[in-house]
Amino acid sequence: MRPFRRLLAALALSLPAVLPAQSTTPVVSTALPAQSLSSGANATVDLRNHFNLPGVTGTVVQLNTVLGRFNFELFDDTPITKANFLSYTNAGTYNNTIIHRSVAGFVIQGGGYTYSVTSTHIPTGATIRNEFRRSNVRGTVAMAKVGGNPDSATSEWFVNLGDNSANLDNQNGGFTVFARVLGNGMSVVDSIAALQVASINFGAVSLENVPVRNITAGQTQLQLQNLIAVTSISVVPIYPAADASASVLSFSASSANPAVVTAAVSGSTLTLTPVATGTTTVNVTATDTNGSSVSQTVTVSVGGTGGGSNAPGITIEPQSQIRLASGAPQTVVFSLSATGSAPLTYQWRRGGVALPNQTNATLILGNATEAAAGTYSCVVGNSAGSVESRAATLAFVSAAPAELGRLSNLSIRTNAGTGAQTLIVGFSLGGTGTAGTAPLLVRAVGPSLGQFGLTGTLTDPVATLFQGSATVATNDNWGGTTLLADRASQVGAFALVPSGLDAALAPSPAVGSYTVQVSEKSGRTGIALAEIYDATPAAAFTATTPRLVNVSARTEVGAGNDILIAGFYIGGTTARTVLIRAIGPTLAVFGVTDTLSDPRLRLFSGSTLVAENDNWGGQAGLTAAAAAVGAFALSNPASSDAVLLLTLPPGGYTAQVSGANNGTGVALVEVYELP
Repeated sequence: MRPFRRLLAALALSLPAVLPAQSTTPVVSTALPAQSLSSGANATVDLRNHFNLPGVTGTVVQLNTVLGRFNFELFDDTPITKANFLSYTNAGTYNNTIIHRSVAGFVIQGGGYTYSVTSTHIPTGATIRNEFRRSNVRGTVAMAKVGGNPDSATSEWFVNLGDNSANLDNQNGGFTVFARVLGNGMSVVDSIAALQVASINFGAVSLENVPVRNITAGQTQLQLQNLIAVTSISVVPIYPAADASASVLSFSASSANPAVVTAAVSGSTLTLTPVATGTTTVNVTATDTNGSSVSQTVTVSVGGTGGGSNAPGITIEPQSQIRLASGAPQTVVFSLSATGSAPLTYQWRRGGVALPNQTNATLILGNATEAAAGTYSCVVGNSAGSVESRAATLAFVSAAPAELGRLSNLSIRTNAGTGAQTLIVGFSLGGTGTAGTAPLLVRAVGPSLGQFGLTGTLTDPVATLFQGSATVATNDNWGGTTLLADRASQVGAFALVPSGLDAALAPSPAVGSYTVQVSEKSGRTGIALAEIYDATPAAAFTATTPRLVNVSARTEVGAGNDILIAGFYIGGTTARTVLIRAIGPTLAVFGVTDTLSDPRLRLFSGSTLVAENDNWGGQAGLTAAAAAVGAFALSNPASSDAVLLLTLPPGGYTAQVSGANNGTGVALVEVYELP
């Protein structure tokens, strides 16, 4: 063991007393509806619809240290830094590292050095561009960098122990805050900051202010257990899965009278099992990583066989929206999901006053102007009662501080191969009143998906961009070229393996419709990711700048990992209305065989379910929206195709297309921007 150069006796105990709150803890999002069960018939409740972490919409990573766990939420508006941090996380580079710096009342720092008595710096990738946007206040997480060079960050990160905005916001271009500590995770951070610190010579490197623990009287040599190990950093969902893998929240439930009803939780699903006739209550608790919890109680009644009526309950609330005040009419959509015994009735209200003829689960304001601003809610009812949703606010902001909401990237993940199994992704570039060209990044990713734990990927994808039947550009292996690497960094795309066999293009096409074909050079099949990014700088974007307005892909939909996933990101600062369709049966009109007979469409923001649809139901508003964007009509209102029309705030989303009851077949997924 190598000797300490100097062991400091002082404890780092000085922490600010009053600082801005940066964390969130679990809350009840919607009340659990009362349940009326029949003997012998279990009931299940998706707890994701009733508990959440307010304001948490970004990717969450969990840090496991020898002193406890805590979580970071990564911010979407620092895409380059987020992608950089995730590249180290997903590659496992941050595992078995140490907290190598602690300065009382200032920061703790990690992401640099290995957990070893002969510690060395972890391997690092290229430096990244600075993205300073937020202040360095307590509980925020920022990237460390070299003095005098604002674009020098690589792997090292730090947590602000106090309000460091006066210092760190004003030097070296400002330090990029890319995450925040969630819940009461700062209690773990503070326990690390409270340790004594030492200057340690590891041999290859010498470090100051290294936090250490378990130092014994007279100790002169460093022991491995003295260091503060970060055993792992990994991406985790907010809600638990049935396989009991790591997550931010966990659920538990207990019945007040198990002789009437028993309660069990698997992942995020509560199962209520009737035992005998009677009424009791079940208490359900959501607990986060650091022990913060919230509970609610559901009343459960058990009757005889058959019958029973469940009162309505809202599972997905309508969301508030901010729109750009352009003066021109816009399409605004509010929607909700509800459970309860059929038939359910819906009545939308504005400011508490019922809106005539607005009696569906989706409210479509087809020609909304600033005069439509206000609060909107919906009353859902059935024979057992009624419930009113939370009020959602529609607000309009002037053009000066706002940036137009738009589709800034689109992606499709599915199986691909050669011949009939070639993945074909269509997209359009344009928008009302736009002209000219736009810089894009187009990628066909196969081998580099392995860094995210995916297996069975394409080994050597080829990407070809077409306009009609004319080839615009093609690429086999991207080769690590500077233009492609810089454009990926600019748009916040994850890094490709420089010597890998992924394919990428950097075209600047004119307004029009295009297709990207992803095929496999070796003739094999496997999972592929097709990506299209708009690389127009935010500062250069105006209402007349061409933008991505739709994407579509047709492919075979399987089960499990073989479902069809379409990802998209809404950039800017204002909401955008989108039409999302999962088409199966109607494809037969175009001569397509072996179609997915009953597609199910679910939209997620991170791990949060935003909306879902099984059968579209022939709603007139959905038909009108399809006509407005030039999509082909769904002629049969009773078809099993699935459609969502939503107004979404800026952020990342994934649309998952699967078969009801695990069915398989050919399906088409489409995402359109509405004017």
